[in-house]
Amino acid sequence: MAKLETSIANLRQEIAKAGKGLLVLTTVGKMSAYGPGSRFGILHSEFGIVPAVEGLATTNHGQAVSAEFILKTNPDWLFVIDRDVVVGRDGGAAKKVLDNELVAQTTALKDDQVVYLDPVEWYLFGGGLTALQAGVDQIAKL
Repeated sequence: MAKLETSIANLRQEIAKAGKGLLVLTTVGKMSAYGPGSRFGILHSEFGIVPAVEGLATTNHGQAVSAEFILKTNPDWLFVIDRDVVVGRDGGAAKKVLDNELVAQTTALKDDQVVYLDPVEWYLFGGGLTALQAGVDQIAKL
């Protein structure tokens, strides 16, 4: 527990200067965004990533969004969970969904700041101590 708390504190210090982030989950060619207070809100509340947009739905399935929404939001960092990987669908589907001219115009894509979060740790095991440490470790490497 002490290692996790220290890792989170260190991440928060580093992430404070990283800019704004948006987390999207992709599944079957669709996208949902998650912000503070959502099932993946720990990215903002504990890890310290400033939300690229406020007021997203906090329901379990997030808020349905489009490429236009991502362009309008223009996150500095785009965090992506590819749900299809964990349910046995075509792996890499998230990259196909995000591979379009609108998303390509965002700061996150231009600056190569798209992070494909480990879908097993984030989607299946989210909230466990091991999963939290893995999430901190993955983001801290950026």
